[in-house]
Parts: sequence; C-alpha cells; structure tokens
Amino acid sequence: MDGWTVYLVLSVVLFGLSFLSGMMGLGVAFIATPVLAMFGMDLKNEIMPLSLWLNGVTAISSAVAFARKKMIDWRTAIPLLIVTTIAAPIGVWLLQFTSTNLLWWLYVAVLLFLAWRMAFPPTQDDSAPSRVTDVTRWKAAGASSGIGVFAGLLGVGPGFLMMPTLVLLGFAARTAAATNSVVVTLPSFSAFIAHLPEARFDWTLLVMTTIAAIAGAQWGSRFMANRVKSLTLTRIFAVALVLLAAQRVFALLG
Repeated sequence: MDGWTVYLVLSVVLFGLSFLSGMMGLGVAFIATPVLAMFGMDLKNEIMPLSLWLNGVTAISSAVAFARKKMIDWRTAIPLLIVTTIAAPIGVWLLQFTSTNLLWWLYVAVLLFLAWRMAFPPTQDDSAPSRVTDVTRWKAAGASSGIGVFAGLLGVGPGFLMMPTLVLLGFAARTAAATNSVVVTLPSFSAFIAHLPEARFDWTLLVMTTIAAIAGAQWGSRFMANRVKSLTLTRIFAVALVLLAAQRVFALLG
C-alpha cells in the first residue's frame, strides 16, 4: 500500500478501535499497539509514542462525555490520576533495560489474564449505584502505583489494567469506565513526554489518526453511557483482549 492508503486505512481502523475503547473509558493504546505493529512500525520509538498520544486524547474525549452524564467518581479519579501520572515515566525509564520480545510476551500474558478476569466478573446490578468506600479507594490507589509503572513500561497507558482493577474492587463497570477515562489522561501524556527524546513521528499519520481517534472515542463513550449494560461491557472487553493476544502470539511465533 502507498503512504496515503496506509494513512486512510489506519485512520478508519483507529476510529473503530477508539469507539470500542471509548465505551470502556480506556484510551486506545492497548488495542492500537498490536494493530500498528502490523504495519511494520518500530515498537519502542514509533508505536509507543504514537499509541500514548492517542491514548491521552481518546481518554480526554471519553472523559468529557462521561462527565456530562455525571458518571465519574471524582473522589476516586483524582488520587489515581496523580499516582499514575507520577509512576508512568518510571516504566518508560525501565524500558531501556527490556528487550522488545519480552515486552510483547508480557503484553500477551497481561491480555490473557485480564480477559479471563473480565469474562467472569462479579455479579453486578446496573440499576444500583456502586457502593464504594474510602477503604476501596485506598486499595485502588495502592494498586495504581504498580499499574502506572507497568503500563509505562508497555507503552499503553494505565487504563487497560485500571479498568478491571476497579471492577474487581467492586465498582460497577459503567462507573469504572467513566472514572478510568479520567485516570488515563495525564499518565498517557507523562509517559509520552518521557518518550520524546527517542521518538520518531510521521506527522501526517499523527494528525489523521488523532482526529479519527477523538471522534471514535466520543461516539463510543456516548453509546456506552446511553445503552450498554455492565455485563455486556465486560464481555466485549474480554473478547477484544483474547483476539489481540492471539494476533500477537501468531506474530511472535510466525
């Protein structure tokens, strides 16, 4: 494919992926990373910086939509935002000591573990509000430090780990998605900034995919806020993770 065909294909694909990630308040990096790898891009210097940038802008787009619906638990979101923003650059620093193959296998392992956990979520009643205590918030804050470092290492932002963590701690999936959309924003950009000294950008691709990703995330978050129930959301998440893990295993062994 020529350059403009690649730009258009990736823009359309990332619009769809951002729609899905916007539904879950995750930012798009955890899905975009293996997709960008299919186009022969370098993981550490091209994919990670672009994915983190797209992760941040899609998370902001989703957070705006969720905030308008008053779905965000701000007492949880703000502390987690601070902790993960500080922790994410530490993971980027550790990247220099980690091989690319090891990163991909870590990525596959995390995807499969999360898929299993999300395929069998705690029973939830979408009509009832989340019962979240301060103790639960402290547990989430403790987990978020490690999540921020690990996500910075993988170059995908903390959302793909933070979302299921909040669900496992007792948040309804809809509340977890909305709250997570806030938590994802600044850590994505702090990790992105840490990548800048070694990053390589195709600026046309960056602009086109940014526009497509923002639009997709906005539509996805609005769709979830109005129509999708928590159990449906977790099942969509689990299926997406399994498909991504299978693609990466095939690429690593092929």
